[in-house]
Amino acid sequence: MNFTFSSPGAGACAVKLWASGRYGFSLPKKVDIVSGDGDKATFFYYNRKFRLTAELSNRAIVKIAIAQFLAGAGRGEPTEIDHDTPPYEGPLTPVRSSTPRAPLRVRPGKSHARLRPEPQGEPAFADQ
Repeated sequence: MNFTFSSPGAGACAVKLWASGRYGFSLPKKVDIVSGDGDKATFFYYNRKFRLTAELSNRAIVKIAIAQFLAGAGRGEPTEIDHDTPPYEGPLTPVRSSTPRAPLRVRPGKSHARLRPEPQGEPAFADQ
């Protein structure tokens, strides 16, 4: 997931959310933020099992990382996302990647899968 946002102090910034695993559901997740003047910050998100709350959504993770970035965290060395930080309240603009998406896979046994061709002529055991 890629986003852009604008802040008075940092100007136009780009955000990239990296998630391990298929479809981005696995942990840990990494958020890279780059400001217009080249200032970079990296944040990691790990869900804590001892919390009674559900895992944060990808957008919530990005908003908390932006709030921490605007507060001055994450520069120099990667920082863990703090659940207690209030999220960024400004608008996020989603950015579509220019790389083509992978083709959908077809699993056998589905109605849209390839059918086997029917044999031509009568079977050999039909005469008996």
